[in-house]
Amino acid sequence: MKINLRDAFLLDRYEKALEFQLSLEEDDPILSEAEFKENPKVRFFISAKYGLVHCETTIDLSFIGCCSRCLEPVEGDLHIENRRRIITDPDKEDEDTILIDPNFMFFPDEEARNQIILEFPERFLCKEDCKGLCPVCGCNRNLQECGCEDS
Repeated sequence: MKINLRDAFLLDRYEKALEFQLSLEEDDPILSEAEFKENPKVRFFISAKYGLVHCETTIDLSFIGCCSRCLEPVEGDLHIENRRRIITDPDKEDEDTILIDPNFMFFPDEEARNQIILEFPERFLCKEDCKGLCPVCGCNRNLQECGCEDS
């Protein structure tokens, strides 16, 4: 999906709302971290006043991953919300901007994927005090004491 935002940069006032579910393919890099219960819900609200263009983004998703310590399933929800400027000049790009091409083309799917990748947890824990797996026998220390000595 692509949207031409030329009018946002040229008109005195501009508003556009966009809402969709992000389609995920089996080989999508986002899916390497966790499974999603359903496709992420994405909302963009693009507004401009006198050539200054802003994008408000909201993304909601539910996921199932594995605990980094004990490998048990972990379910979670992620809510992403931000407001950033949209620009066409790469020299002015920073973490508070969305850079689009000089032809004013904005790719909402790509931007949503990027934001999910940036905000997605690096690892999951089933609970903060998870004891993990025994490095000797492999038992889940949250469920039983194995008696092995740590090596």
